[in-house]
Amino acid sequence: MNKSGLLLRLAISIGFAAVFVGFISSQIFFKLAYQHNQDKTQANIEQLYDVVAPTANIAAYLGDQELAKEVINGLDNSQEIIAAAFESELFSIHSDTYQANHQKQTEFIVTSPFTPSEKLGKIIVQHNLAYIEQDSKEAASFLSNSLLIQALVVTSIAIFIAFYFITKPILIIAKSLHSLNPGTARRLKKPIFHDKSELGNLVEDINLLLEKAEDQISQERLLRSEIEVLEKRFRLLFENSVAPIILMEPRGNILLTNKAFKTLLERIEQPIKKNYGPILSELFETPELLSRSVNSAFLNDEIAIGEHRLKFKEQDKTIWLQVVVSSIVTDDLKSYYQVTLNDVSKKRDELDELSRRADYDALTNMTNRHAAEKQIDQLIKNQTPFIFVLMDLNGFKQVNDIYGHDAGDEVLIFVANQLKQLTPSDSIACRWGGDEFVLVLKNYNQSALEALAEQITMRICKPYTLISHQANVQVGLCMGAAFYPYDSSHKPELIHLADKAMYGIKAESKKKGGKNLAFSQSTDSLERKYE
Repeated sequence: MNKSGLLLRLAISIGFAAVFVGFISSQIFFKLAYQHNQDKTQANIEQLYDVVAPTANIAAYLGDQELAKEVINGLDNSQEIIAAAFESELFSIHSDTYQANHQKQTEFIVTSPFTPSEKLGKIIVQHNLAYIEQDSKEAASFLSNSLLIQALVVTSIAIFIAFYFITKPILIIAKSLHSLNPGTARRLKKPIFHDKSELGNLVEDINLLLEKAEDQISQERLLRSEIEVLEKRFRLLFENSVAPIILMEPRGNILLTNKAFKTLLERIEQPIKKNYGPILSELFETPELLSRSVNSAFLNDEIAIGEHRLKFKEQDKTIWLQVVVSSIVTDDLKSYYQVTLNDVSKKRDELDELSRRADYDALTNMTNRHAAEKQIDQLIKNQTPFIFVLMDLNGFKQVNDIYGHDAGDEVLIFVANQLKQLTPSDSIACRWGGDEFVLVLKNYNQSALEALAEQITMRICKPYTLISHQANVQVGLCMGAAFYPYDSSHKPELIHLADKAMYGIKAESKKKGGKNLAFSQSTDSLERKYE
């Protein structure tokens, strides 16, 4: 039996209470019964005296000692009286067991049978204390024992009733509840005789709680299942993402990364660490710029997005990454950063290539007219002096007509290579359009330009062998020059002056030994202006 069981504790509690109450009650009733028996004994003695009183009155009145002895003997025959004495003016008679100083005795007045108020003597009755004490104890003990037995019987019945109607149903409910798994359709049954009792109501409440628990557990299981599916999908996305993803603390401690980030570190030959500085700043060439852009975005409650260059290269090739940083604040107010890195190196290369194509001629790989004009605008904005030289090829149309456009393209590439080789690094050489080319020369004067023009003429005007046709061709050229800001400070007018000078000398340039360089005004005045 379980020492902490409800039945045992209930039985002990009821038994203890019953014994305690029975003991106290038996003691009280013992005293009451004892006193009652004492009072009853006194009443019996008085009643016995009332029986012998007429005889005693006559004996005292007549002075008849024999009759008086009969009265004493009659009193002595009672078990409640141990001795008696009859004293009058005429005689004094005592029992053999009479004691002068008895502990308890009762005196009765003997009167005249004819005159009740006349006192003739007295009868002293000494109580049989031993008998009275024993009789009282026996009577009281019987009553108290009866009470104890009654208490035990009532206790047993109470325990049985409590067990059958309370403890046993509770134990059955507890056992059923213990074996029941929450979340199932199983429910408790009401105990017998408890359909509408408190225990029945308790079972109904428990079943109601079980139903709610089943609903909640079913919902939690469904949610858990959905979360597990979502977690697997997110894990799949996270692990298989081609973009490196990092979860980190604002101080830079990395908490979680995916495979793509480790692959990136292997590409740039960097060790795997727990911290690369705030927002991975140690990996980038401009950590200050990265930090400023992220802080600025966060101040505006925005996601930080920017393109930054890695400090490390892959096979001497610059790696550009798009850095996306979002701030995450949990329910317990902890802050984290989610950093996503997208490799935009190819896009940057394509943009650079597009930019280069926008500024360069596709055939000759020279600066095109659009790019050249932008650079000229910048020189004019900075008020930097320069010479604008426009040149046109002579005999190029014949090459195209005879050998085709492939041959013409080959000649244009040849002319462009010569110009690129002869043009100073701080100047501009571009294909202006068709068979026209432009040189923009800084820090040049007339004599320096004439010397350069002579070199260009020697290179370009010599016979050239067409690779595609194994034939020799020869082209000439004419050049017109205008000085900024001395001839004009406006680009359109400057171009017009150079064009006018070029076409002014074109006819002479086609002659053998003819001049092929012309200036927009007299050389003397220009020399003086520029120097």
